[in-house]
Amino acid sequence: MPFRHTDKGWFWGSKGPFASKAKAIQVARAAYASGYKEESMDKSIIGEFIGTLLHSATITHFMHLRTRSYAAHVALGDYYDEIVELTDTVAESIQGCYGELIEDYPTSFGNTGAEPLAYLVSLKTFVENARAKMPQDSNIQNEIDNIVTLMDSTIYKLKFLA
Repeated sequence: MPFRHTDKGWFWGSKGPFASKAKAIQVARAAYASGYKEESMDKSIIGEFIGTLLHSATITHFMHLRTRSYAAHVALGDYYDEIVELTDTVAESIQGCYGELIEDYPTSFGNTGAEPLAYLVSLKTFVENARAKMPQDSNIQNEIDNIVTLMDSTIYKLKFLA
């Protein structure tokens, strides 16, 4: 559950108010230590999220090989080199945090013929929409931030340098 601050204090989901964020975090950690599992987490999105990002490495690799732009070639190469490791970190963090393997991955993927900039923009939109349904643990969300940062950097390079 996400942490939020209001004029009444800090909340962990619907729990609170707490006088400080540290207290809200302490309550959340105690709940998880006691076996609490987030019921609002949409488990079906996790496999789709991980699978889509891992597959994006293959799609961007194809784009990297097809482009006639050196800047796009380099930008896409950087993306597909980094996205697998970043995505792997998210998957392993979720599995370690929740003690369950991710087993529900998509069986097919689409659009290998898209224009690179449009593809990356749509992929970033997917990540931004899906992240709200992903585990809200700060370490996992921070890793997703790293993925968004890679996407933003690649979008910049494709938009202004290619």
